[in-house]
Amino acid sequence: MKGILSWAVVSAAVVLSATESLAFANVTSFSKRTMTTNGWDLDGKSYDYIIVGGGTAGLVLANRLSANDGTTVAVIEAGDSGYDDNDKFVIPDGMLYDSAVNTKYDWQFHTSSQKHMNNRRASWPRGKVLGGSSAINGLYYVRPSETEVNAWSKLAGGSGRWSWNSFLSGMKKSEHFRGPVKSVESQLQLQYDSGSHGHNGPIGTTWPAVTYDPIQKFVQTAESVLGPINKDPYNGDNHGTYVALSSIDKTNWQRSFSRNGYLDPVSKRSNLHVLTGHTVTGVIFDRSGKKAQATGVHYAASSNEAVHTLHANKEVIISGGAINSPQILQLSGIGDKNHLNSLGIDVVVDLPGVGENLQDHVSASMSFKPKNKKDAGPTSVTGDTKTDSYVNSAVSYTSLGKLFQNKDSILRKIQARAKEIADSHNVSPSVQKGQRKAYEAIANTIFRSNVSPLEILGNVMFGSISIQAALQHPLSRGSIKITSKNGFDSPKINPNYFAENLDLTILREGFKLVRKLSQQSPMKDAIDYETVPGDKVQSDEDWENWIRSSAGTEYHPSSTCAMLPRQDGGVVDENLKVYGTSNLRVVDASVTPIAMSCHLESVVYGLAEIAADIILGN
Repeated sequence: MKGILSWAVVSAAVVLSATESLAFANVTSFSKRTMTTNGWDLDGKSYDYIIVGGGTAGLVLANRLSANDGTTVAVIEAGDSGYDDNDKFVIPDGMLYDSAVNTKYDWQFHTSSQKHMNNRRASWPRGKVLGGSSAINGLYYVRPSETEVNAWSKLAGGSGRWSWNSFLSGMKKSEHFRGPVKSVESQLQLQYDSGSHGHNGPIGTTWPAVTYDPIQKFVQTAESVLGPINKDPYNGDNHGTYVALSSIDKTNWQRSFSRNGYLDPVSKRSNLHVLTGHTVTGVIFDRSGKKAQATGVHYAASSNEAVHTLHANKEVIISGGAINSPQILQLSGIGDKNHLNSLGIDVVVDLPGVGENLQDHVSASMSFKPKNKKDAGPTSVTGDTKTDSYVNSAVSYTSLGKLFQNKDSILRKIQARAKEIADSHNVSPSVQKGQRKAYEAIANTIFRSNVSPLEILGNVMFGSISIQAALQHPLSRGSIKITSKNGFDSPKINPNYFAENLDLTILREGFKLVRKLSQQSPMKDAIDYETVPGDKVQSDEDWENWIRSSAGTEYHPSSTCAMLPRQDGGVVDENLKVYGTSNLRVVDASVTPIAMSCHLESVVYGLAEIAADIILGN
């Protein structure tokens, strides 16, 4: 697929010296508007900060770094602005019934053929528009657990910068929480602690203005089958059953995402410029010092159009996400030297971890015919603001003890296998070392706690009831690797689903619980019969065959530019700086060293808020 790197939106921030004042005048003179689609408008200009990618993290940084009007910021985004199709993004249930997936606003990625999924290629939608995947996702607002964030912090180096308390502050800084409407609060018996939330941030969170009977029944039944009701899942323990928040602005019942939350309110800043429709094809370096210094980027509208240059006075920040960020690094000469040499790319920094450690929440869904179709909600955008605010958000994060009668036995299997997995991977010794430590954290800390290996989601949509199960801490590891020097060629995406059979075992047991839930009151009172996979699936082998034939992504890829020590295969340090460089950072979901048991939006907002403080020296 073409146009892979278009995520770059350039916003550069610069504190100007007398010698820089002319460059600043050149930047601001092309237009009083902050946004352009003309690559020549920025060509040859200089900004303090260049942000590659106008997605979830990139626009947080654009806002925060340009707050000082003496600092110039440029954002380069590969996709469109999205303003001409605004309803497609801001109407919450439009994500189901007027989806941007498989349109020009989606990268339309696909994985390589998956050996353990009947050689299928899975679709991997990612947002190719201002706002990135926060513009097209399912709006779930779920936070990770304290245990796994602290495990991340320890793996990264243990300074405490990424500990739970710090990370919670970052997530709360981004949030603008508002309580539910009374009717939904009563019907779903919602419980929450407003003190666990932020109240002044750019991203609105609340519950939809309406709900449906099967959701209530799912929560009531899941409490006994899957896990207890969690009254406060946002303060470090997300285990159990609850109706999660959605990223919705309660003042207008619209999607709240990084574009309308972080960019639109500051769109008139003269020191912030955003270029859309252009792909960053590489970072430019000065290699005369001990560390490579990023001096700018090359970008173009397509592979057969002019290549432009933008200069950085301070830093280049890559926020392309778990697919595009490692791709841009590799194209720029940062990655495994053997891989880069094979493509004829000059090696700037030999970092074998770039593109490795790919993790994703693999999932599948069971479907049921409702007894009353009206209970399953609308089947299209209705035009009614409150009705159209409905998106699914009922979840249960289920423990190993619920999945397996003998939890200690499965833990011993995971611990034994964890010692072997990394050594079996065809990666560099440093990457193996980091993976070994990550597996030890998963086996000995995460799975021994209440952190869930599995998320189960109750949904009503398209006139049907569905219950989805999604693996949260996969043991399988994949990779992102460029296949050419052309920045417009898609990289090879190999999540390596079910390479570790324990992943399949956990998901299989999860679906057995889903069937049990569907056959127990009050959930069964909403269901006529199971349509997918149907009662022909009974044995373990049946379940595994069905999962292999139907599973795909839950849309949460991560960890391809892992924050780990360099000797452990790390790509960035605890300051998010790329090893071997003096002023190149990566800020997005690619830096988490392990997957998080949550939907990634909250993680990325919190991460980007912390990153902005680090960059600004706060």
